[in-house]
Amino acid sequence: MNHVSVIKSAAKAILPFGNELRRVARALKPYHDNPENTNLAITQGLGQIRMLRSVGANLSGTVLEFGSGWVPAIPLLFHVAGAHETVLTDVERLMDSRTIDIARQRVRARAGEVAEVLGITELEVRQRVDRGFAPRYLVPWDSAAHPSESVDVIVSRTVLEHVPVPALEQFLHQFCRILRPGGRMYHLVDNSDHWEHIDKSLSRVNFLRYQDELIWRLSCVNTQMYQNRMRHSDYASLFQRNGWTVDLSEGDPDLKALSDLATLPLAPLFAGRDVTDLAVLTSHFILSRR
Repeated sequence: MNHVSVIKSAAKAILPFGNELRRVARALKPYHDNPENTNLAITQGLGQIRMLRSVGANLSGTVLEFGSGWVPAIPLLFHVAGAHETVLTDVERLMDSRTIDIARQRVRARAGEVAEVLGITELEVRQRVDRGFAPRYLVPWDSAAHPSESVDVIVSRTVLEHVPVPALEQFLHQFCRILRPGGRMYHLVDNSDHWEHIDKSLSRVNFLRYQDELIWRLSCVNTQMYQNRMRHSDYASLFQRNGWTVDLSEGDPDLKALSDLATLPLAPLFAGRDVTDLAVLTSHFILSRR
C-alpha cells in the first residue's frame, strides 16, 4: 500500500466542503466512465438476472439496487428484463442524466448478448433501452423510512465490502422488512484489496497483512475506500445470523491469491484462518427471508 496515496485519500475525505467542491468539479468536468468497468458490470448484471431467474425470483415487479454509484447499467438491464419499477439508492448523489446516457450506450452496444440472455429480440432490447427507463433515485437513502414489503428483488454489486459490519446488520434487518414475501436478494461482493485497483504491484490480498495500525485506519478515512475485509464465510454467517436463508453461496479461491498467501505475512486477525476462504476474491449470494 502506497503510504502517500493513503494520506492523499484521507486528506480528500476530511477536506472542508468536500462534497460541495466535488459537485462543482463535476459540473465543470462531466463524468466519464471506464468502459472496461462498465462492461464488467453489464456482464455481472446479466449473470445476476440469469441466476435470479433460476430460483424463481419475480423480475417483473420492483427491483431495488443498494448502492447504485455512477452508471446505472444493472438497473437498466433489469428494466430491459421486464421490471415494472427500478429503485436506485445511494448515500451521495452520483448518477445524473449523462451517466444514464452512458449506461444506455454501453447496454445498446451489447444488444445481441443481452437479447440472448433475456430471450427477446435485439430490436426489443434497443427499444426498452431507449424508452421507459425512469428509475426512482433515492439519495441519501433512508432504509428505515422505506415502505414495508414494497420490493420484489434487492441487488448490489461490489457494495457490501464498503459497509461496516454494524451498519450491514442494520441494513439486513431493513431489507427483511422491505422485501415482499417470496422476494430475493442477490449480492455480488468484491473481497479483493481495492488499493490494488490503483497500484497493480500489490497482491489482491495485500490488505490482510494489516491489523489496526495507523496506516490501515488512515486508508479507511475516505468512505469510498473503506473496506471491511470480511471474507466469503464471514458474509455467509452474517446473513444466517440476521434472519436470511442462503439459497446460493458461490466463491472460488483465486489461484494467484493462494500463491500470494503462502508468503504474505498475515495480521493476527487473519492468521490461522482457512487460506482457501481468504483467497475468495468474488462472492455471489442469493438470499431469501427465513
